[in-house]
Amino acid sequence: MRRVVIAALCLTLSGCLWHRGGAKPKKETEIKIPSNVSEPDRVLYEQALKDLKKSRFNIARLTLQTLINTYPDSEFLPEAKYALAESFYREGTTSNLNQAESEFKDFITFFPTSDRADDAQLMIAMTHIRQMEKPDRDPTQSVFAETELRRMIETYPDSPLLDEAKEKLRAVQEVLAEGVFKIGSQYFIRKSYPAAISRFHDVLDKYPDYSRTPDVLFELAEALQAMDSPESATYYAKIASDYPYSTRVAPAKTHLTEMNKPIPEPNAAALARGETAKSSEDDKGLLGKLFGTFGHPSPVSTETGASSISKSSAQKSDSKDSGGDAGSSLKIENKPTKKPR
Repeated sequence: MRRVVIAALCLTLSGCLWHRGGAKPKKETEIKIPSNVSEPDRVLYEQALKDLKKSRFNIARLTLQTLINTYPDSEFLPEAKYALAESFYREGTTSNLNQAESEFKDFITFFPTSDRADDAQLMIAMTHIRQMEKPDRDPTQSVFAETELRRMIETYPDSPLLDEAKEKLRAVQEVLAEGVFKIGSQYFIRKSYPAAISRFHDVLDKYPDYSRTPDVLFELAEALQAMDSPESATYYAKIASDYPYSTRVAPAKTHLTEMNKPIPEPNAAALARGETAKSSEDDKGLLGKLFGTFGHPSPVSTETGASSISKSSAQKSDSKDSGGDAGSSLKIENKPTKKPR
């Protein structure tokens, strides 16, 4: 029995001596992380951008949500919030576009002074533009798009995106005006002249830049003449004075002659417009922009670090002129491009 006890003690002592004198086994907690490894929030943001570029939207959103929830003070928070909204926009289904609108609105609420705030407001309008119907269909999305574009123009009058917003607004209003004009024309064909006149006035009052204004004026004058209203001469004369290059000028002058009314000379502004006053030619191009590729892509920056967050959105998305770098920017279809401030 004593021999067994002595043997056990010897084994114990030899084990202790081995641990003291021999090499210690490595422990997992003692493995040093290289000092050049990026911060966790940076890693999450860069990984999310990589997933977005490969259209792995759900994975990207999970990563972005992790960043947002785990690092509320991160310097990447504004860009992460914007990228989250953009991921829904890029996916492009009706439900995703609705979610994108909500996320862009949240971005503006949380970061109202961000360089991307005006961009986000324009993107809100774009979520409706992408859902717009043709002029003879439901105008709901067109009305929403018009409202959001007006808000962008009024809220950010110094934005480098202002001209682009105005161009889009004009195109949206072209669709709205076309829809109302077509309804008026249908009433005119059916000889429901009061209803037609009401629609034509709506177009003239709400959409003064409508490319087919001479056609509206002519049909309005025709409807008034059919009702024996002397007011028709006013609109025939307006065609002759304000739209001298329109194909409606010749018949308008004929009507004025038949009515023994003077034919006005073209005004200076109309003459200055020159060929650009031709309405029907511009109409197709404007609508083509709207229902085709509307605007150049604007990238989400893959630059990281404090300096990239403080940079203006214009510098981050200057790929409109340079063509962009596929390795350093994430291009988005059908969204506004911020120009250098």
